[in-house]
Amino acid sequence: MKKPIFLLLAGSLLSAGPVWAEGEWDQARSAHERGDHAAEVAIIRPMAEKGYAFAQFNMGVLYDQGKGVPQDNALAIQWYQKAAEQGLPQAQVNLGIMYQEGQGVKQDYIRAYFWYALADSQGDGQAPQAKRDIAKKMTPAQIESAERQVKEYQAAHPFRIPPLPAPDSDTPHGGNN
Repeated sequence: MKKPIFLLLAGSLLSAGPVWAEGEWDQARSAHERGDHAAEVAIIRPMAEKGYAFAQFNMGVLYDQGKGVPQDNALAIQWYQKAAEQGLPQAQVNLGIMYQEGQGVKQDYIRAYFWYALADSQGDGQAPQAKRDIAKKMTPAQIESAERQVKEYQAAHPFRIPPLPAPDSDTPHGGNN
């Protein structure tokens, strides 16, 4: 299974670009399109460090692919994990793939299934097939264990992806006045 092709910033999330201070998403997209991944990292990393799931996912992809940073599966997993724990299904799928393939972590089908199931519960398009595929490699007891972990996790961790930063009240986008 392939990980989502590229960064979320190359996709529909950029339509929300104007709400980011000084057009950071637009700047990141432009850097990406120029192949200037170092500049892209410089823009995305501060947002990721502030806890924005979309930026954390993007940092995971950059480390996963070795663009703008040295390729490092362990760091990719750390960034994917941060975004996945906030409920970003694309990050959950990528974590599932890394656990399934043993990239940067010990291969663990239960953990892979767990992440695919969380993404599936949120309607991710790749997750149902990924979950079916990994289940074929698992025992019924492993599937049961993974399903139990998913239910326990969902009960204790409602997903709340942090909102995009609010626009300044001085901007044409307005604010909560």
